[in-house]
Amino acid sequence: MYCDINMLFAILFPILVASQEPCPTCVRGNETCYNVSHVFDIDAPFRNRVVIHKLALLRSSNTLFYSFEPRITDPEYYKVGSINIDDPTNSSVVSVGKTMNFGTFDLDQDNGLVYLGGGDGIYVLDTKVDKVAPYSSRGDSVLSLFYKGNVYFVTYGDSRVVKKKGDNFEVIVEHTMPLKTFVVSKDYVTVCLSTYGLFASKKDEIVWLSYNPYFRGLAVDRHDVIYTWWLDGIYKVIIEKNLSESRIVKAVYIDDVGSLTFDLDNNFIFTSGKSLYRLNDLNTTCDGSEKKKKIRI
Repeated sequence: MYCDINMLFAILFPILVASQEPCPTCVRGNETCYNVSHVFDIDAPFRNRVVIHKLALLRSSNTLFYSFEPRITDPEYYKVGSINIDDPTNSSVVSVGKTMNFGTFDLDQDNGLVYLGGGDGIYVLDTKVDKVAPYSSRGDSVLSLFYKGNVYFVTYGDSRVVKKKGDNFEVIVEHTMPLKTFVVSKDYVTVCLSTYGLFASKKDEIVWLSYNPYFRGLAVDRHDVIYTWWLDGIYKVIIEKNLSESRIVKAVYIDDVGSLTFDLDNNFIFTSGKSLYRLNDLNTTCDGSEKKKKIRI
């Protein structure tokens, strides 16, 4: 039987292409593939084992702030540094000339302020004038801090999320176990990580999202979507109108995410050791066999 080779190629070529790996060096998500690219290495006085606890991007200047553990000889065991993504030679470490142990922070994007929490309460860095000043709760050891119109914070060993509004303080969430970190959504749902797992809370309702207490952090993207991450990848926190139906789902299959935030285009950017990486959405759908693939960076 006669067979036109051009017709045969036209039929088989799409099948052959579809059967190939669409991105052999990318990582997989539930709905798409992401290309992983190295941005740069962060230059800071790290310990031998680099630990970066938190990332956040000040969008007005494209400056990445991060909390980290400095050298073991340093009198402080936590510090906050910054590095400009457009010009990585422009970097610094926040200092006030005395031991502060700034281990947590968050950003007021509109006013260019960085709120810093440490062993002596909350301080604020005005990035326009590069000046740090006391802000609140002197004498308290602030473990976690979040900014959303007001400063929210948790002190060391406490089970409450406290909101500071002017000179007043309001407890917005109270658990029965000490909290490690938290974020607040646009609908003022508080997602908290404790030694007993991950929870979502609003008013008097508390929902247990995961029994895993070892998630490494929480981050909120530019569309107010909350993410958390662990050894085996990045998870999306889905908050439903009926809070009891809220849940977490695996979003990206990737190892070794140390800390996570989002760039100006809302791409994931994350650290592994002292290296900063970016995940770019390739707009390529992964089939079921590809979803479970991971790469080690």
